[in-house]
Amino acid sequence: MSISTKLFGTQMLDQFKTIEDRLQGLQTQVATGSRIPQSSVQPMDAVTLSARNELDTRLSQYQKNLAKVTDRLGLADTTLETAINGAIRVKELFVASNTDTVRQSERLAARQEILGIRETLIGLANATDSAGDALFGGFSTEANPFREQLDGTVHYNGDGGEHTLGVSEQVKLPTSLNGGSVFMQIGAGDEKKSAFDVLNSLSNALLTSEDFVQKHQQGIADGMEFKVNASREPQKWSFTLAGPNGPETISATINSDSMAPLVNAINSSSTGLIASVSGTGVISLSGVGSTELIKISNVDIEDYSLAVSDPSRYIEVYEKGTTNVTAKISDETQSLSLQSANIEDLVENLALSRTTAGARINNAEAQEAVLSSRSVAVKTEIGRLKDADIETLITELQTLLVSRDAARQTYMKVNTQSLFDFLR
Repeated sequence: MSISTKLFGTQMLDQFKTIEDRLQGLQTQVATGSRIPQSSVQPMDAVTLSARNELDTRLSQYQKNLAKVTDRLGLADTTLETAINGAIRVKELFVASNTDTVRQSERLAARQEILGIRETLIGLANATDSAGDALFGGFSTEANPFREQLDGTVHYNGDGGEHTLGVSEQVKLPTSLNGGSVFMQIGAGDEKKSAFDVLNSLSNALLTSEDFVQKHQQGIADGMEFKVNASREPQKWSFTLAGPNGPETISATINSDSMAPLVNAINSSSTGLIASVSGTGVISLSGVGSTELIKISNVDIEDYSLAVSDPSRYIEVYEKGTTNVTAKISDETQSLSLQSANIEDLVENLALSRTTAGARINNAEAQEAVLSSRSVAVKTEIGRLKDADIETLITELQTLLVSRDAARQTYMKVNTQSLFDFLR
């Protein structure tokens, strides 16, 4: 089949354009190092690469979230370690103060140190991370979650949640611990106390240890006269009363205007004691015997669970026939020895909280290893899809250049000849 010179020229020019486009594409790939400079070059690979880039971006964000989780949990762990050390120091001060050989001045010195530790504990409870967000405020991270009131109590203004961050498509990790459970839930059962109340109670018990006792006894021959300083509102009181026939727990609901229920409870008991009350509210106890004792102990007052700095509810024992106070018997919660259980609960709860923080740090580290492996795998695939084989591209480029130059020379040779050159 014959072709015209015009058709030959057109086909050759089209072929040159194709070669030039391919050369330009190869030069772009060599310059950028990418085998997909445009999605039209490798459309299927371009779609896959886009998906992998999106996944890599998500993994990078997960790694940033995980870094924040680790940072906040590490700060929480350090904070709790300091808090535990403070609680252990409080325990040491309690043990040293809870002996009969210690003078009141020494107890008051210990009290001052305990109050200082309490202030430090409030600061630790309000600790923040590097961004200024509260560690122990739950979902509320912007303001101090623990605030001291005018009456000395500390209120928790956070919530019951735990701040979390996503570290994978399905996993969210807590960044700290809830302050309510760490600092406000000390003890077992329904009688929960705050860490600050525990320290307050101990300091108050140290303050009043010289003025109040938790049990008192005297000879039955002299009898006993006492007055119960009760509230105006009905309140349940109970105590162990020992007489010539042995001890028995006496319970009655009384107020400051009526001691009759308490007197009736004593007279109905099997202690062998007889009670009567005067118009001023002074209760007199008497019984038969000469060497036996009357003893009051284990006083328990409704709604009292912590020692106070200035007890207003207690039993005053008088010197017979006078108003001279020989003893002030307080509720058991006012006693120094009873603070031991609260302190043990405080140390245990803080230690358990730190264990929880440590477990969460371990979980975060395990998740970090998973994310690192996924990130390496995704980046490897991105490299495989995106990175060009420079050596192969240069070889192809050189081959095309040689082919292009040879084609140009042939075209020029053929295109410069006419029909008369072939007829000669």
